[in-house]
Amino acid sequence: MAAAAGRKAIRVLLVEDEEIHRVLARATLKAAVGCVVLDEAGNGAEAVRRVREGGAGAYDLILTDRQMPVMDGHEATRQIRALGVTTPIVGLSSDSLDADVDAFIKAGADHFTPKVSEPANRACTDTSRSCRGGKPLSKEKLNHILAKFNLA
Repeated sequence: MAAAAGRKAIRVLLVEDEEIHRVLARATLKAAVGCVVLDEAGNGAEAVRRVREGGAGAYDLILTDRQMPVMDGHEATRQIRALGVTTPIVGLSSDSLDADVDAFIKAGADHFTPKVSEPANRACTDTSRSCRGGKPLSKEKLNHILAKFNLA
């Protein structure tokens, strides 16, 4: 598949139960990447199933919400890592309390970013625990994440 603006298509698994957040993530991904092959799961159990069925290299990036029915993002991340998958996993949540960020990192996520605006110094956006102003997932922030994982 030819990529827009010279970029290769990236394969992303979006794990999110709320339709409005899926719509926003789709738009942000298309604006940042141009050519994205997007697969969606409505809960963590569905995400684990899709990863298991697709194999370890099925996705270039996994974006996962924290709080979902059936299985939350923390447990899904743990189970995906237990399958031996090394694909970058980015935790997304409306809650960016230190405990939420720590739980994602301990579960095996590589990065965390809030879905919505947070007060400054509340949203930790990488595993080194350096805290930045809490801006929601945007084209610029997504480009930074893609670059971090050599997907840009």
